[in-house]
Amino acid sequence: MEQVLNKIRVLVVEDEIVVSEDLQQRLSGLGYEITGAADTAAAAIRLAASQRPDVALMDIMLHGRPEGIDAAEHLRGELDIPVIYLTAHSDTATLHRARFTDPSGYIVKPFDDQQLRVAIELAPFRHEMERKARRVARWMTATLTSIGDAVIATNTHSEILLLNPAAEKLTGWTQDEATGKPSGEVVRLVNQKTRQPLEDPATRALRDGLVVRLDPDTVLITREGGERFVDDSASPITDETGKVLGAVVVLVDATGRVAAQNRVDTLTRQVKGLLAEKDNYELKGAELEAFATAVSHDLRGPLQAIAGFSELLARSQRERLDASGQLFLDRVHASALQMGCMVEDYLGFLKSNREQTLSVTELDLKHLAHAVFAELALVPGQKPAQFVCEELPRAWGDEAMLRQVLVNLIGNALKYSAQREHPMVEVGAIAGEEAGEDCHTFFVRDNGAGLDLANAAKLFEPFQRFHSTAEFPGTGVGLAIVKRIVERHGGRMLAESQPDAGATFFFTLPSKAPGMTAALQ
Repeated sequence: MEQVLNKIRVLVVEDEIVVSEDLQQRLSGLGYEITGAADTAAAAIRLAASQRPDVALMDIMLHGRPEGIDAAEHLRGELDIPVIYLTAHSDTATLHRARFTDPSGYIVKPFDDQQLRVAIELAPFRHEMERKARRVARWMTATLTSIGDAVIATNTHSEILLLNPAAEKLTGWTQDEATGKPSGEVVRLVNQKTRQPLEDPATRALRDGLVVRLDPDTVLITREGGERFVDDSASPITDETGKVLGAVVVLVDATGRVAAQNRVDTLTRQVKGLLAEKDNYELKGAELEAFATAVSHDLRGPLQAIAGFSELLARSQRERLDASGQLFLDRVHASALQMGCMVEDYLGFLKSNREQTLSVTELDLKHLAHAVFAELALVPGQKPAQFVCEELPRAWGDEAMLRQVLVNLIGNALKYSAQREHPMVEVGAIAGEEAGEDCHTFFVRDNGAGLDLANAAKLFEPFQRFHSTAEFPGTGVGLAIVKRIVERHGGRMLAESQPDAGATFFFTLPSKAPGMTAALQ
């Protein structure tokens, strides 16, 4: 929107003075602002770093050498500035190299005003769309990496493209070692009873064009020669036109076979959507909404059933099971409960990204904090904690959303201080008027395990955990949701902590109604 209201700022990089002057005059006549002109790659980089133009017009050949490509690589990769190449004629090798710098367009000399206008107007827009797509791709890649089951993706020739960390651990192959190898070499399957080799599931899915699943007696032969019972699902990956892009295979350790089967389909759809969108280099919000709806519908009910029936089975039939059977039953029940928490947290994170309307009212956060603590402190078996809540200034915001902020922060405080002899949770504030600001700073403090803030930049990112699930259960989504909600209210987040010395999380909220209106814009 800013580039529509303001002039697009253009850097000109051209070694022929006459051409450069003509180009600058044309651009000025078309209403663009010239941030500078350079005739070498070094000068172009210096000007771009200091002036930060919206787009650069870059001659590929500068003084007889393809220096424009080197400059474009720096502008695109280091400064995040879109580049449009100016070219008259270049050899095939130079053009091939230029293409790999991901330019925003080409203008062939001699150029005309219409050609310039179209290329310059489209370049910033295309660059911004690509930036958003890259952010979404990174987010989805983080999601894929956090998945506990083994995920393997292939191309249309059944050659390995991707192994997530769980797949590396299960098969014994690393991503670098497996890339490009036939899927059947990495995913070696045999029937445990007959010892007959089984056809590679990715190849079957690509050939038949259908989702395929393994028999219950399937065993995976790891790279080191070990054997593991696995459940498996494989499916072709297609784009919106029906074109086959490859196949995805999901391998699950069969110890929790019944619980795992309910997760496989959803994971397969998730990975199919991820790879199809990465191929298209674009991900739309509507598809994320569809994914959230599918997860809610397909997983909530079955997971509750698994947890409930496994608990009933444990109560009525536990004594009839041997030690291994009891262990497997406990794992099924625990996995169902954990997966249920993950589903709710993932859905909460997706919902926090939506541009839903805020219902802004003046809030009594002290009353809200006491209500949340009273609710969370009633968990059976949880050690009683001391709760300190001083007088809090009133703030403006959406009550439901800010309640979720307190639920997540106070819930974390209770969880991470539960192992202390005397757990303590404190809620306080620093009034904004005292500091001459239009916002109040609130905090939630505990005397729990604390954390190392060496990687503080990742603290509020989704799926980031600083403790193992064996120490403290969780999915790594709660703080990301808190940050999203606080930012929706025009606030900011800050954390202070040291290992074994507790943690304090600060967040700001508007102190006045007019300030809230401005912040939300």
